[in-house]
Amino acid sequence: MAKPRVAILLRDLGLGGVERCAVLVGEGLCALGFEVTLVLLGGSSNLWRERIKQVKVVDVSTQWQPLRPQTWWRGWRAVRQIVREHDVVLAGSFLLPLYMAYAASFGLGKRVIGWVHGPLFELDQFARMNPVHRHACQWVYRRLAELVFVSEHARNSLARWLEMPPRAGWQVLPNFVDAEQDWPRWQARAPGAPLRLLFVGRIAEEKQPQLWLDTLSALNLRGIAATLTIVGDGPLQAELAAQVAERQLGAQIHFAGRQADVAAYLAQADVLLLTSSFEGCPLVVLEAMPMGVLVASTNAGGVYELFGDRRSDFVVPDATGAALAELIERQQERALVLQNFLFKRAQHYAQSQILARWASLLASTRTSQ
Repeated sequence: MAKPRVAILLRDLGLGGVERCAVLVGEGLCALGFEVTLVLLGGSSNLWRERIKQVKVVDVSTQWQPLRPQTWWRGWRAVRQIVREHDVVLAGSFLLPLYMAYAASFGLGKRVIGWVHGPLFELDQFARMNPVHRHACQWVYRRLAELVFVSEHARNSLARWLEMPPRAGWQVLPNFVDAEQDWPRWQARAPGAPLRLLFVGRIAEEKQPQLWLDTLSALNLRGIAATLTIVGDGPLQAELAAQVAERQLGAQIHFAGRQADVAAYLAQADVLLLTSSFEGCPLVVLEAMPMGVLVASTNAGGVYELFGDRRSDFVVPDATGAALAELIERQQERALVLQNFLFKRAQHYAQSQILARWASLLASTRTSQ
């Protein structure tokens, strides 16, 4: 029996987590014999050319321009033709990919699956989604029989957002780490050297960057020498730099800027600091686990699921610098035990295992519309 042909609708192929997941899943499915097409709706950016070997990429952004209504009919027809040529349509995220997946497949009897990467209830509470988009997204999600979530928390969050119980067709398929990536060996710090903290992500409000400084200050009060490397950029970078200077923490903090490959930074870190208000299934934590990098995190939704019944060893209930510093100090007392746990736990998120579940899902015979 021939494997179904899969079209994944995306905005573009930037360096975001959604795009990375789409490339990894798409390439992995191609290696298993599936035919996968990534459809770019909102832009021609493709920062994954070197990683893409088998997936077909189709850019329809020149025909479909969301801010130009006169292009909508032409763009819809272009995507609808792609949908006709595939068996499964996967909306890579909400908003434009979700709308187009539903509209372009309407009446064709195609299988349509929504891919939900984050906790939409918390996201809407934080960002206050435009009411038109909120109602439109909710309307479409309620009409799709199948949804794939990166975590149980994301699944429960959508149910709360839609004010309805989860359905049988709502599956959880977590993210995974690229097995083809050449990960460097973790480097233990020299005896007596400061503890090496690392943050990877946007310097933005939802990441609560003030907690980074609060954590360093709390560690200082405990007599624990530490440094923090920040890999990323964002709208709050200038404000954060000013706070660093005001609190005289400049000697302990290094701004590394945005990096496409964070492996080298993880290899030289003792603790990955995650201070988000909400998360779906953060890839950077999955990347840290097989390297034995400890994680100190706020209770940011899907993060705690990654640690199973050892949640209290890596997640604090209260989002304060004092709580994170206390957790980090406790972790150092039993670092080897926790590292061994992370090595084993990472096997639950092996690429081969998650891709096998994707293949099983797509090979089933359920339809969405």
